[in-house]
Amino acid sequence: MHRGVEHRSERDHQAVDTVAIESPTYFGLLQVLEARGLRALELPTDPASGIDVAALDKALGARRVSACLLASSFNNPLGYRTADTRKADITKVLTRHGVPLIEDDIYGDISFGEDRPRPFAAISPKADIILCSSFSKTIAPGYRIGWLAANRRHDQILAAKFALLLSGAALPQKAMADFLGSGGYDAHLRRIRKVFAGNVDRMRRVVDRSFPKATRMTDPKGGFVLWLELPKGFDTDALYTRAMRERICFVPGGLFTASGGYRNCLRLSCSHDWDARVERSVERLGELASEMLA
Repeated sequence: MHRGVEHRSERDHQAVDTVAIESPTYFGLLQVLEARGLRALELPTDPASGIDVAALDKALGARRVSACLLASSFNNPLGYRTADTRKADITKVLTRHGVPLIEDDIYGDISFGEDRPRPFAAISPKADIILCSSFSKTIAPGYRIGWLAANRRHDQILAAKFALLLSGAALPQKAMADFLGSGGYDAHLRRIRKVFAGNVDRMRRVVDRSFPKATRMTDPKGGFVLWLELPKGFDTDALYTRAMRERICFVPGGLFTASGGYRNCLRLSCSHDWDARVERSVERLGELASEMLA
């Protein structure tokens, strides 16, 4: 998947627009960048607090970057929550370098805390930010209903959307609007937040008792994914091959980067209903990892 990104000529490399992203980041975003002929600039990201602001400032000062693409909260796969103060600092750095922010707030509604995290756009309303989100993680991915808000680029984005899609499907949008107006969405969110928080907690407990003792894992504050780091040198691609023979699925860490790292990491999804089958599958995955290390 990443060969086209890594093996461009120097001439092509200079001509390609660069987008700064978190690392690790959702593999679907990497595929979108590659399909659009864009180069990913991966920024060091703390699994508990988000991207390194100083590293962002240094990176933007060293090269031309066309845009920065960041999750508002609960990035996939790390699940961290960035503090409002850090979000403000990030926005100041981007503004100083003249780099727009594309903000992915798709997991913002799935917070395990008492409050919903504020997006970058709410903290810095005058900054050059394109706020994007959808109902694909909270209601159903098949509806394909999303939205964006862009204070400086609204007309430009509308024109691009019209050229690409002409218009969206009116009927599902009307049904969603009625659902939102009824108050049903708020009740739905209260329920799924508890479900996902419980699933993440159960998954962490099973990983803790089943995986090799040196395994480290994230402690997400929202969303429904868990990121595991096994000892250096471990190959989660090989683990994936063995696990699939037993119909156990996860995502190897190498898919969350364009630079060939995270080979000893993996992502688990906690979005399914928790039952004995899921618990046993996670236990068995830990046993396979222990066997490979031994």
